[in-house]
Amino acid sequence: MNRLVQYFDEVNAQYVIHNQTAPKNEEIPAAMREFYQTFECVDLPYGRIYDVDTACRQSQRAPFSPDWFVFGQDNYFCFWLCRRGETDDGLYFTYWDHESGTGIEEPVWADLFSFLREVQEENQ
Repeated sequence: MNRLVQYFDEVNAQYVIHNQTAPKNEEIPAAMREFYQTFECVDLPYGRIYDVDTACRQSQRAPFSPDWFVFGQDNYFCFWLCRRGETDDGLYFTYWDHESGTGIEEPVWADLFSFLREVQEENQ
């Protein structure tokens, strides 16, 4: 998580460190648990990572349920998604433009840090 804290500081993100015991919500995919054990939410220059309650609520809606956990969104039209469960190729993260008229595609990134760096570069 130190890598994420350093990254958030570099991009001047506003974040809230989790000051309670880690959420035990089974709805949180394994690939996102460490984030939610450390942070409550993050506002980035190019988007936001939701607090766990908002993420769980969003994730219950179609077309996300049951395969995707919606953990945030950019400042335009894309939701940030984490695949629930184990994947054969170790990839969990992707984004989806809800105005594109296409379905959610397979994940492309293995970890949250790589995902956020790519989204940042695309939004510059």
